[in-house]
Amino acid sequence: MAIFRNGVKMGKFESNWKTGLSKERGQGILRKIGIIDDGKGRKEFEKDARGEMQTIRTIVGKGEGFQHPVNFKVRFGMPKGIDQQVLDAGPRGGNGTWGGANKGQVKSGGLDWKTHIMNNSTNKEFKKRFDQAKEVSSTTYDPSGNNPQTRSESKLDLYCSKVSIPERQIQTGLYRQAGAAPFPFPQTSIYGSITTSFYCDGTMHIKNYFDAWQKLIHNDLTGNFNFWDEYTAEFDVHTRTTIASGSRIDKPKEPSTADKISQGIKDFTSDINKATGVDGPRGQGKGAGTKPLPNISFRENYGVRVFSCFPQIVGELSLAHDAADSILTFDVTWSYVKWNPFKIGNIGNRSTINLSVGEFRNEKDGFPFLEDLPQELSGPMTEGLNQNILTSPLSKGSNLFG
Repeated sequence: MAIFRNGVKMGKFESNWKTGLSKERGQGILRKIGIIDDGKGRKEFEKDARGEMQTIRTIVGKGEGFQHPVNFKVRFGMPKGIDQQVLDAGPRGGNGTWGGANKGQVKSGGLDWKTHIMNNSTNKEFKKRFDQAKEVSSTTYDPSGNNPQTRSESKLDLYCSKVSIPERQIQTGLYRQAGAAPFPFPQTSIYGSITTSFYCDGTMHIKNYFDAWQKLIHNDLTGNFNFWDEYTAEFDVHTRTTIASGSRIDKPKEPSTADKISQGIKDFTSDINKATGVDGPRGQGKGAGTKPLPNISFRENYGVRVFSCFPQIVGELSLAHDAADSILTFDVTWSYVKWNPFKIGNIGNRSTINLSVGEFRNEKDGFPFLEDLPQELSGPMTEGLNQNILTSPLSKGSNLFG
């Protein structure tokens, strides 16, 4: 189709605008003329059904949907290591001096003192291993435009690819009273095992860290075991949810000329849809959001703390020439005393966990006003304008501006 103005053809190009009836609009017209059922009076086409389905939707909505197992976060703590004296170098030709509190009661200069340094078991050397494995990266972002926030991630926490919150079992014994049938009676709590999986980083700092941790537990150079409070630590496991924050409804303002034109085109499109039956008996676009898009963030909605843990088993590294497209992983099986959920028990309350459902709507991307036309017109006209812009003399202006 060529473009004419006052009967004169404009430009040396043709615009290939084509249009037709969509399947949806064709079915709407057939409903209007009675060829197919329009659903009037039928209960299944009611726009606001109040039956069992609505009840189920309400329950799921109040429960914020469903929790996905992929949405979790782990935070690992560090054991304090062995606190022993440090030999400070003295002046050249002189003797060094011993510094430090020596809370570990290690004989300075002895075999244990030397092997603790070799095994990276002192608090200073072990902290270096932990920092290499932990390696935190931070970034600052400002979603609202006036409230800068800092987000940081730890390599050790991020590379934990799999973890389970273990079971807790109440162990029972059978009791019998006055000839009655025996019945179970609780005796103690038993906690299940925990195994975590880790991706190997290219520098192997995470694997070296767990190797050093096991050296901290058992000094295989002397055969001695170190103290419980020197090699135990804690870590937290959290499930997370996405919530909407910062969304607000602004005060209504006088629509601009462009807004009025756009609204007029939308009303025109709505009238065409009603006349041709495209909206159907159930309507179209029901439930579309009209509020501003909210900021989406992750929040922890459940979590547990694992107390007094240490790596009992650091798993194998499975190497193979035919695994070129795989990531090297290893497992760590933990021994621990107990786990306890946050906000229950003796670990105190954390900050309030805010649960909210985000409200989204689809945003169109196209030319102003054209995107509000019926799809049979908006698509071809947008495509035609794109073609005309690319083939017109104005398109050469892009060479001037890059």
